[in-house]
Amino acid sequence: MIPTFIATTLLMAASIKAVHAALTMPPPIPTTWPANDQTQMITGALLTAPLVADALAHVQATVPAALLNIPPSTFISGSTVTYTASAAANCYWPAGQCTRNAAVAGSYEADIVTCPAANVWGVTYDDGPTNNAAHVADTQAIRTVLDSMNAKATFFVCGTSAQSNPAQVLASYNAGHQIASHTWTHHPLTSLSNAQVVAELKYTEAAIYQITGKVPTHFRPPYGDIDDRIRAIASALGYRNVLWVPSRDTQDASVAPSAAGSASALATVRTWFVAQPGFISLQHDISTFTSQLAVDILNAIKATPNFPLTLQSVAQCMNVPAYYGDAGTTGSTSRAVPTSTATSATVVGTSTARATTTPAGEAATARPAGTTTTTLTKPASTAKPTDIPIESSGQSLYSYVSSLVVAAIVALGLPLV
Repeated sequence: MIPTFIATTLLMAASIKAVHAALTMPPPIPTTWPANDQTQMITGALLTAPLVADALAHVQATVPAALLNIPPSTFISGSTVTYTASAAANCYWPAGQCTRNAAVAGSYEADIVTCPAANVWGVTYDDGPTNNAAHVADTQAIRTVLDSMNAKATFFVCGTSAQSNPAQVLASYNAGHQIASHTWTHHPLTSLSNAQVVAELKYTEAAIYQITGKVPTHFRPPYGDIDDRIRAIASALGYRNVLWVPSRDTQDASVAPSAAGSASALATVRTWFVAQPGFISLQHDISTFTSQLAVDILNAIKATPNFPLTLQSVAQCMNVPAYYGDAGTTGSTSRAVPTSTATSATVVGTSTARATTTPAGEAATARPAGTTTTTLTKPASTAKPTDIPIESSGQSLYSYVSSLVVAAIVALGLPLV
């Protein structure tokens, strides 16, 4: 029988860990933001700010150590990294478009790659928003055509771009489009430390919340660069990973930005205008070229008689909430926790471990530095999620109590099991 002292201490430790496993929602707004320049990584004091420190402690308390200890890849340049762990074992996407098709309890959520219903096109735009005075070939131009079609899309916004163009983020949100995260610096996530991955997601989350009053539930890793470590961290923070069907990449970030490149990409996309299983595509609103191509594609859809597909956002096609706390959530005091214990992965192509890889789909694109940050007032009518306090010192206190338990067991000559 375990002595009363040990039993009480164990219960105390479990209680502390349970308190610590909750996140503060909505996120605290930082007093200092990362540089509005995607060439500067998030480092130093930015990684110890409460926004990041509490979220990281939550990740460390809930994610299995085996996943957190997967070694980071080595950053080469742009979208290219050298993946140093086992690409196959860790389901590294760029090495073979590996996806996790089912959640693993306590580890990570399943990837979202397709829309479940037939003839549904999950429309997504990465890297924006972008904005120009004439609103030609920018995010507003895309939104104008979508709105004329009564169609919704998912805009995966970068934190830097959101802070540079908050009015565009708010306009897309107010028009009913889904706002999701594409990280702060658009850096390959597998090459970052655990703290930096948390920072990329949380600073972007805070920026989106500051603009819209909502916390997104979906994210897309830049270049599709993801493995089980990144999946687990993102899932612990309440995010679903959204990729795309590899054959449904418009190649807008890969083709030459020219009339010929646009014509080639448009011709490819026209082949999609047929009845088929549901899918999610990849497009960008990072430049005038990619944005104009997006407008041309939408206009081509409008001009197609009896167009057989329905355009939807990812949240629409998956029939899940786009934002934390919206209708359809369980109302629990922590963010999404996987419930399935099944493990499943799909690999397209050949997975090569320790390979230097340029992730498929998103080519290395010159990413402009941000401009002066603009602060907007959030819509007064927007309902906010309930604050969920977190014991910021819980992790260290839990460790301390756990050490007392071990010491007591050893002193009493009981077995450590």
